[in-house]
Amino acid sequence: MTDQIYYKVQYPLKKAINLIKEVNPEQPFPDRSNEEITREELNEIDSFLEMWEKEGKEKIQKIIKKLRRKQ
Repeated sequence: MTDQIYYKVQYPLKKAINLIKEVNPEQPFPDRSNEEITREELNEIDSFLEMWEKEGKEKIQKIIKKLRRKQ
């Protein structure tokens, strides 16, 4: 069970966090200029961040607490 949690949850989450840390806020899409970024892409990013702040963070915290109780 612990291995499954690591490979299905912790590892992808850690990998995603490391990728996010490497993003340069001044140039979030290094292969494109700021003029080439579409409004749709910016809206998608905003939607994700809003969802994360409202419910995503809380859901992950609840899952972690449940898993700790089962140990």
